Amino acid sequence: MKHLLPVLALLAGLGSSICLGQANQQSDPFNRYLSGIKAHQPEAALVRFAQECGIDTLIVQPRFAVSSGGGWTIVRNLAAGVHDLDSDFFTAAEVWVQGSQIVVELWANSDDVGSEVRYYDCFTNGRLVQAEVINWDVPLKLGSQNAGWGYSRRWERTENGVLKDTNSQFVDVMEQPITKPRLDADGEKSLHWKPSLGPLKELKLPSALLRITE
Repeated sequence: MKHLLPVLALLAGLGSSICLGQANQQSDPFNRYLSGIKAHQPEAALVRFAQECGIDTLIVQPRFAVSSGGGWTIVRNLAAGVHDLDSDFFTAAEVWVQGSQIVVELWANSDDVGSEVRYYDCFTNGRLVQAEVINWDVPLKLGSQNAGWGYSRRWERTENGVLKDTNSQFVDVMEQPITKPRLDADGEKSLHWKPSLGPLKELKLPSALLRITE
């Protein structure tokens, strides 16, 4: 599972790479996500997560930003913003704000190795209260016998204030549960990786993204 290094690079502020045309539109999670944004139809998983966080996606409008490692740029059209970066290293953010609640969706993709990583974070007054991440391994070429798979994890803050890993499972590119695929040693090691689970300020998002949009 070679995509661990690009993910770690993202967390260090270097971003990750993307090429929208390399994977099948239907089976590629990020391309499917962009299509949903264009159609003004958020992902079902995002709607569910936002509701759990106290945000109504029917009345709140999201804001978007992109980065190639040198800071965030706010964009109106996320797909255009991705292409305009003209960089092999890229990250994207979608932010929903309602009162003291904030949901952040981050994507860190490295299509040169078939990696797509999606983060959901829920913050209350800047404090992380729950999070989800899927680390996808997506086929690089059309017609690949490899159907692709992902490793999904969820964290929730307990009553005593501790973030606890509450769920983990393997999923396909459509987010449906599957049995564990055969992994090499690096792949097994990567399953122990987890994203930063700190406060909102650690994401260093532009303040304009964090203003109430009701």
